[in-house]
Amino acid sequence: MLNRTAAELEAYAARVHAAVDAEVPEYAALADVDVFAVNRRNVALYFRALAEDGVPSLPELGEIEQAAVRRMHQGVPLEAIFHSYHVGLRVMWTCLLERAEGCDLGHLAVLTMAYAERVSHVAAQAYLRERDRVARSQEEARRLFFTRLYSGDFAEEEPVLREARALGYDLAGPHVVLLATAAVDFALAEARDEIERRFPACPAVLMRAGLVVAVPGDALDDVLAAVAPDGRITAGAGTPRAGVGGLTAGLHEARRALALGAILSPGQRAYRYEELRMFDLFKEGEPVEAFVQGVLGPLLRARARYAETLEALFAAALNRKAAAHALGVHPNTLSYRLSRIESLLGGSLQDGEICFRTQLALKLRPLANGSAQVR
Repeated sequence: MLNRTAAELEAYAARVHAAVDAEVPEYAALADVDVFAVNRRNVALYFRALAEDGVPSLPELGEIEQAAVRRMHQGVPLEAIFHSYHVGLRVMWTCLLERAEGCDLGHLAVLTMAYAERVSHVAAQAYLRERDRVARSQEEARRLFFTRLYSGDFAEEEPVLREARALGYDLAGPHVVLLATAAVDFALAEARDEIERRFPACPAVLMRAGLVVAVPGDALDDVLAAVAPDGRITAGAGTPRAGVGGLTAGLHEARRALALGAILSPGQRAYRYEELRMFDLFKEGEPVEAFVQGVLGPLLRARARYAETLEALFAAALNRKAAAHALGVHPNTLSYRLSRIESLLGGSLQDGEICFRTQLALKLRPLANGSAQVR
């Protein structure tokens, strides 16, 4: 009663195919004879399962698995595959009812649901496995490409730009290289996933140095806002640079921004080389230390809080009233301190040269103390 001839199964497959074409746009767009062949296989398996009172074995569903893999490569979403099977099952059930005299429809409905579950599960598993495999392969290709790029392995620029375009990135214009580090690796992996989701034009790869991101210049603030609030992550950013050599130089700048920033402004989560580049002129420990000691030595030996007083004064743009308020002291007390400080400095802070040397020495003081870390 449940057996069907080859001609009947072919007619049922045509009905399924027409319904799927009409109701699932992603399948209608394929215009692929392979789709009809899969529908025909689906119809044959369904009616044989009913006739044999069971469900297809996994080997019997091999064509369904392979079709799901092909659909993934054709860009068909998994939801569309489920939709197509739902439509197909509805049509096949209708075909069954047309010749179901004397059949136990309740039992057939149970078999139909079991069939649907088995086929959907097999297709979904094949689709997801292939999607994961492709994603891993693409991620490895990106990581290898950008590791070589940032290492300076490429001699010619045009082939590199072509390869980048093949990976989905346009590196011809100016980019800022962002380097993010964290104590735990999974924090960087999460940050990479977030950047890939929100900023698909920014290639983000995990390297030994950390998470390296090439950011089009106008997107830097947005990317930093997405990464820096994570208390586990510290980021350094280079300056906008174009071309392959620019990316290599940008990574160096991002590293320097992290190193200098950690010394000059510890506790921050984001550092920009543009704001710190002046201090990159002072890499050698001994000259910097000698300069700082030459300017501030007598003052620091007399009283450590004199440095704090000067920092407050410079932060207030030499406004003594504002500086006294920031320090929590009376203006007369501040005036007394400044008189003593100027005596130790050997001149007035109203003198432009003395003022400049003093402020520069204060800025370089952390760098001198930590110079061994940033050579």
